[in-house]
Amino acid sequence: MASEDSVEIERKYDVDERAALPPLDELPGVARAERPVEQQLEAEYFDTAALALAAHGITLRRRTGGDDSGWHLKLPGGQDTRLEMHEPPGNDPELVPPRFLQLVRVHVRDRPLAAVARVRTRRMLHRLRDDHNGILADVADDRVQADRLGPEPRSLTWREWEIELVQGSRELLDAAEAVLAAAGGRPA
Repeated sequence: MASEDSVEIERKYDVDERAALPPLDELPGVARAERPVEQQLEAEYFDTAALALAAHGITLRRRTGGDDSGWHLKLPGGQDTRLEMHEPPGNDPELVPPRFLQLVRVHVRDRPLAAVARVRTRRMLHRLRDDHNGILADVADDRVQADRLGPEPRSLTWREWEIELVQGSRELLDAAEAVLAAAGGRPA
């Protein structure tokens, strides 16, 4: 997989374990919701010991599983928007791609980057399509286990829903928010 950059437009919602994902094929412009596909994702998140990247809303991770295995750097953008950059996984899981190091150097200075968290996600991915079979959005129903690494390890589990636009509009994002909120989703 070659390096690639994209603008990510998404919203995430915390949800109770027993909540049912509502029907999505009635959202405006959605002709059908595909049957969900299960994905197993594992990621290590990298930062300084003082979490300098997280303090600036920056995410740096190396993930396996799903459609986009490899390194991901996410930089804050506008509302619901982040610039997402991808690089191939490489051979060394600890070797951050040089391009990403250059971009975050202003925040980390000379402090080393290391894995600070390990996250495992069981994702049920629902693809929303239009009348011409175009992909409007992906809706993920995630069950997440996160382990904080380092001197004070800690584990957390939670469930969240995520809707990420592919070719859909912000109107679809707003309509989905209303439907997900009515089913118990709370902005994450």
